[in-house]
Amino acid sequence: MRRDRLALAAPLLGFAALAVFQPSDDGPTFCPFALCTGMACPGCGMTRAASSLLHGDMGRAMRYHPLVLLVAAQLLVGWVWFALATTGRVRPISNRVVNIALISTGVALLAVWAVRLASGTLPPV
Repeated sequence: MRRDRLALAAPLLGFAALAVFQPSDDGPTFCPFALCTGMACPGCGMTRAASSLLHGDMGRAMRYHPLVLLVAAQLLVGWVWFALATTGRVRPISNRVVNIALISTGVALLAVWAVRLASGTLPPV
C-alpha cells in the first residue's frame, strides 16, 4: 500500500514542481546524452515543454518538444488508470498494451528527433 501511495503522489509532486519552477534555456543541462555529445537527445526539451504547458503557453511548449501533448496524455491516462486499478475499479493494463505504447512513443521520439536534427531545430542544450 505504501508503494502505491508513493506511486500516486510522485506525479503530483512533479506537477507541482513544474508549476512553481519554470526551467529556462540558460539553466544547467542534466541530460547525459547532451552532456556527452553536445546535442539534444530525443527527449530534450520535454521538461521545459511540460512546464510551459502547465503555465498555459502552448506555443512555447510545442516549440520545446512537439510530442509534449502525447506524452502528457499518456502520463495522465496511465496515472488515472493506476489509481483506478489500485482501488479495484478497473483491471491493470496488460503488459502487451504498455509495451506497444512505450515502443510507439520511442519510435515517435526518434522520428521527431531525426526531423529536428535534419532541420536544425533541436532545442538548446
